[in-house]
Amino acid sequence: EFSRLEAGKSELNAHAFDLRSFVEKTADLFRAQADKEHKTYTVSIQFQDETVIGDEFKIGQLLNNILSNAFNPGASISLEAKQFEFQKHSKFQFIITDTGIGMSAEFLEHLFDPYSRETHFSSKGTIGTGLGMYIVKSLVQQMSGEISVESKLGQGSRFIITLPLETVVSGHSSTQ
Repeated sequence: EFSRLEAGKSELNAHAFDLRSFVEKTADLFRAQADKEHKTYTVSIQFQDETVIGDEFKIGQLLNNILSNAFNPGASISLEAKQFEFQKHSKFQFIITDTGIGMSAEFLEHLFDPYSRETHFSSKGTIGTGLGMYIVKSLVQQMSGEISVESKLGQGSRFIITLPLETVVSGHSSTQ
């Protein structure tokens, strides 16, 4: 994915799909891990419209990447997905919060840089390439969305992804 993004060859494959069902299935992938590791894991989905036009695979990449990072140190993880109206499109917001080790203010400035990893505050060895958050931000931007993060050392992190997605009502898109 990194190579495709760098080469400008990562294209959106937008089609109609059931976003609620997709988010539920994606969230459920982490339920067994939460149970095994005795972590609190809550999922809340508040959509008025369930069928949207978007790139299901890339939305999955976003959610999987951030949720897997949240599960690494977090004792309590939540995923909140909600919809709100904005101009001609609906906006869908995904808020992923964890009570993990958090990130330093210095690292937050470089979180979305390629190969960036927080290395000073984990008792475990640092894993990964440091490309995950760079890819997440690139995908969000490609979908004309926004991403923000709040984090404090020892208190956890909160990621907010907002994506404008066209809704489909009774077989017709919301802009028809």
